[in-house]
Amino acid sequence: GECSAFKERFMECLRHSGYESAACRQRAMAYLECRMDRRVQLMANEPLEKLGFKDLINEKSEEKPEK
Repeated sequence: GECSAFKERFMECLRHSGYESAACRQRAMAYLECRMDRRVQLMANEPLEKLGFKDLINEKSEEKPEK
């Protein structure tokens, strides 16, 4: 249940978008990150680029202010 909040937000997005998964990619990525980050190995660690989120990762890094 550690990632259930992420899963629920993703599922809610799917319901609101008529199950258009492309509209919910940010939430899908957050859910997968949660699963990979948990110490109990809910999911094997894979680079998010390999899972099809390279464009979202680039957006994330552009949003971060430089130090």
